[in-house]
Amino acid sequence: MNMTKPGPVQFAASILLASTAMPAFAQDPDRASGDAQEMPQENPESGGVGTIMVTAERTSRSIQDTPISVTAVSGETLKATGAVVINDLAATVPNLTSTTGPQGSADANFFIRGVGQFDFIVTNDPGVGLYVDGVYLGRTVGAMLDAGDVERVEVLRGPQGTLFGRNTLGGAVSVVTKRPELGVVSGDAQATYGSRDRIDLDASLNLPIGDTAAARVYGFYRQQDGFADNVVTGEDFGRIDRYGARAQLRFEFGPDVTVDLSADYSLDKSNPAPSVLRSILPLPFFPPAALNDVQDPDNFYDIFASNSPEARNEVYGFSGTVTVDLGAAELKSITSYRVLDGFSTSDPDSTRFQLYDQLVSTEQDQFSQELQLTGTAFGDALEYLVGGYYFSEDAAQVLDLCFAPISSPAAQPFQACNTWTQGNDQQTESFAVFGQGRLSLTDSLSVTLGGRYTWDEKDIISNQFFDFRPQLVGPGAVFGFGLPPELIGEAIVLPIVTDLPGSASFEKFTPKIGVEYEPNPDLLFYASYSEGFRAGGFNGRLIAPQATIPTYEPDTNETFEVGLKSDLLDRALRFNLTLFHSQYRDIQQTIADPAVQFRVANAGDATLKGFETEIAIVPTTGLRFDFAVGYTDSEFEDVPVTVGPINGNRLPFSPEWTISAAAQYDIYLAGGTLTPRVDFRYQSEVFFTAFNLPFEEQEGYGLLNGRITWVDPSETFTLAAFGLNLFDVEYFTFGQNALASQGVAYNYLGRPREFGVSAGIRF
Repeated sequence: MNMTKPGPVQFAASILLASTAMPAFAQDPDRASGDAQEMPQENPESGGVGTIMVTAERTSRSIQDTPISVTAVSGETLKATGAVVINDLAATVPNLTSTTGPQGSADANFFIRGVGQFDFIVTNDPGVGLYVDGVYLGRTVGAMLDAGDVERVEVLRGPQGTLFGRNTLGGAVSVVTKRPELGVVSGDAQATYGSRDRIDLDASLNLPIGDTAAARVYGFYRQQDGFADNVVTGEDFGRIDRYGARAQLRFEFGPDVTVDLSADYSLDKSNPAPSVLRSILPLPFFPPAALNDVQDPDNFYDIFASNSPEARNEVYGFSGTVTVDLGAAELKSITSYRVLDGFSTSDPDSTRFQLYDQLVSTEQDQFSQELQLTGTAFGDALEYLVGGYYFSEDAAQVLDLCFAPISSPAAQPFQACNTWTQGNDQQTESFAVFGQGRLSLTDSLSVTLGGRYTWDEKDIISNQFFDFRPQLVGPGAVFGFGLPPELIGEAIVLPIVTDLPGSASFEKFTPKIGVEYEPNPDLLFYASYSEGFRAGGFNGRLIAPQATIPTYEPDTNETFEVGLKSDLLDRALRFNLTLFHSQYRDIQQTIADPAVQFRVANAGDATLKGFETEIAIVPTTGLRFDFAVGYTDSEFEDVPVTVGPINGNRLPFSPEWTISAAAQYDIYLAGGTLTPRVDFRYQSEVFFTAFNLPFEEQEGYGLLNGRITWVDPSETFTLAAFGLNLFDVEYFTFGQNALASQGVAYNYLGRPREFGVSAGIRF
């Protein structure tokens, strides 16, 4: 297997010697991108690092004046690094990881500093909040958003419980799309062709509607053949097939009222990421030939599967934002309604036999309403934000698991097998009031106080059905008919739980306290204490009869941070550093349990400590280096005996080191601008579950991407050639060792090397 294994120190040294660095900050406009509006420079003549405005505190503010650990990545940088979906952010942001999870579908599961959630079941909430234009997305299923026509993405590290709210105890990922511009006719289009017949099409158009309104429409199409071959059927796995569109309207009713309306739709029919069998036990009901389907490291992308995993995720939504200038204050209303219809299948055993096949269907709709009032008082000495929030969600999900074949051997696809079906229909209502104020004590010193009170109410109806039958016993046995006398008593065909209701409520106050010291406009020191909260919930996988649905308690994250942000050498050098220490309590963790297969448990506590440092260097016009290092020390503590032996283990998806680097150089020619760029990301060893078992780990590895772009002198036409994973590193993105509960251990495959070219036009 082609794995890279150098340690973080060696990687850091090699990166520095190569003079490359990571795009930890959103890139400034250059003559290659021509997007000066998106990334304004403060001193373009000297080629400085520039300024980007972010809304990490729910109001627009320079990233260097924002006293939290936040990374902003522009849409142009996402494109330059090869990012196609929001999950690809993990390649550019320190202490951020992501996974599609155990279904390998279009899910977006983010982890920041070791805090997150990889389970797709609707009774579990994410630990990192995902927002689009201020709207919270309640489910990770189907949330793998396209990265096209994005102005920027902000990654806020650490608890954001005050301003962003529930389920942001690890942090938040905030996507800001490009909005309509009044009085401007503009547009762009881009086509990409690459390895495995990759075809990407993107187009956007901005049109004014009179003097006080404008519209923007955007559409995309993605298609690519798979990268793993089923040696049994000849099919390829890991195919991409998705498309979508977004339409936006902006109205300005006089100088004081702005209305933004948005509607979006996407359909993802991609073939889920392929999985491979890493180990298998010789259980009595497993065909002996299944042992031959364990992955051969020399044929990394050869797979065996009894079915063809498919997925279909249809997502659409509407939102309206009204902003009213009240003079001394600004009132903002954000209203949204969203719908998800998801379906995916998987083959967890990864053999040519139907040992374990899973089907998951998810239907969800959500409504949210947020009000914000921002302003200043006491001669602008006090900046404040107060608000209220309401969130309502209906989520229905069915899990079908086919296992332990009825017929023996289980040799054919879709052959009859024992089934376990779990249904969960959950309603959630959440209310919150919040506020934050920053008071300037002197010209250089200020203090911040904030807090949020959240009430969550969850109601569920859960049902379950088992169908266990001996060989040759037909489905009529479910009604008590069709059993030969000699088999009476051997068949188990009955509903175990039917319409079992549950209800739970949770409430929490999450405060924030901060101190900021700014001796000059280019230097900021800050210290803060903040808390995050995730509501408890129900265990949505019931294996044995229960009188009530088992529940688990909320988890919380209490974090201290100290940091500095600095622009030096006439803003040719940017150096930012954050140190953090967190107490992560009553951790919600999906664990394997031989008695019930999988359940969510409060798996003790953890002390999280580490840092993020980000450096940007612009020594001369057109030349830029970025470098970033993230370090997280995570370890389970005080784990209940009922959870299992995980004391001292690392948290899932919490690598100790993330080291990222990028470099680009604009070469100005008579025929335009030529910009070569390289991006590199190293991630140290990571475990996929809390048990840190063999076959649940990915050794440290690094990925190198490259791109060279030409832009004509008028900045109208663009040509580019790129390569992703240039060293063709073989790696896993998720895995579970279920030998004790299911007799198999399996992993999902990462994408191999690919090349491509693209051409674009803008006006």
